[in-house]
Amino acid sequence: MRSHSPSRRRSPARPFVVKLHHRNVPEQALLTDLQRIAGLAKADSVTCPTYERLGQFNVTTILNRFGSWNAALAAAGLTIRNVRNATDDELFENFAEVWRKLGRQPVAYELVKGDGLSRFSTTTYQRRFGTWNKALQAFAAFIGGESGDREGPARPKEKEACQIEDRHTPRRINWRLRAKVLIRDNCLCRMCGASPAKDPAVTLHVDHVEPWSKGGATTLDNLQTLCATCNIGKGDCIAG
Repeated sequence: MRSHSPSRRRSPARPFVVKLHHRNVPEQALLTDLQRIAGLAKADSVTCPTYERLGQFNVTTILNRFGSWNAALAAAGLTIRNVRNATDDELFENFAEVWRKLGRQPVAYELVKGDGLSRFSTTTYQRRFGTWNKALQAFAAFIGGESGDREGPARPKEKEACQIEDRHTPRRINWRLRAKVLIRDNCLCRMCGASPAKDPAVTLHVDHVEPWSKGGATTLDNLQTLCATCNIGKGDCIAG
């Protein structure tokens, strides 16, 4: 006689919930619900799929009211994680800033943690450049270029004689030149060796070796990476 296996207990089916598209929901009610979902997720942002699963209203209701998901997040005071209209320069500048904060090259997953490290998600970079590796290659090519290392308009040839008396470059270091210095120095303080990769509390600065106030130029060969402590201690002295 064939024995029958005991019947398996089936879990009760989840109710099928339909979220209707409401036209007259007060704007504040939509924003409050977005903030509620962010609180439940313990995050500073909310994605469409998350809201579709947990939210009180239909995603379409929010999109129609605010025009876009990012506009709704901004109105609710939440962080915008996926910016579609950022320029390449903005994406590269953000990547350089993340590199400085970490003290090393970022990896893909670190740009989706939602901890305020990056202004843009990995998805934004992949959408723009095709893959994460292609984004890295584009950043390397941009940083490695020669243009943009010195700020200020080029002097016309007829003023070459004046350059002997005025060789000063602008004091401000643009983000691209700053990134070149940090990467060249491996994000290590050249005085004490401190780095955010070793100690997250370390903040790195880019400093003029020969002080700008004493005629030092804002060029790659006259810039160095220093931690905040060493930079303050060095002051306006020439590093020896």
